[in-house]
Amino acid sequence: MSEVFSKDQVDKFKVIFDQFDQNGDGDISAKELKGALKMLGQKTDTKSCKKMIKAYDKNNTKRMEFREFLDMMANVFQYHLSHPEVNKDTQVTPIEESQKQNGAGIDDATNRKMEDLFDSLDVDESGFIDPEEIVKLTETLGEKMAIDEVKELIKQVDKDGDGRVNKEEFKRLMCSK
Repeated sequence: MSEVFSKDQVDKFKVIFDQFDQNGDGDISAKELKGALKMLGQKTDTKSCKKMIKAYDKNNTKRMEFREFLDMMANVFQYHLSHPEVNKDTQVTPIEESQKQNGAGIDDATNRKMEDLFDSLDVDESGFIDPEEIVKLTETLGEKMAIDEVKELIKQVDKDGDGRVNKEEFKRLMCSK
């Protein structure tokens, strides 16, 4: 999934990753992730960081390697940057979408991953991802987006028209193909 980034973006993510990797061992522990997120203004605990790492830990090391970090970042940005038209006209909830596709609801693990990702993006813990949070995140990642550009992206998934992305809108976005 990390193929969504240019070489320049990957290089910038590597700088960020290296800052998170405080002991320089080439991967990020839950403790290092917690510290990094705290520096970014996000309140979290070690248990949540372990869950985040587990969601992307392909080789079960209980640590996040750079490639896995890129996959996590790709999940955050793939739809926002590459597919702004996603879910523009649909009112289907994530559960309904999943039921249409496979006859079952979203499994608990997938739902938890989406909720953990949403919570990590909801810096002020308001229950919404607002334009300012996205701008701050893009600044941190070295790809600052203008507030008007972010607002335009939010409009693509903001079904209730409040200018923010709530958890259900986020899940709908993440469940779209």
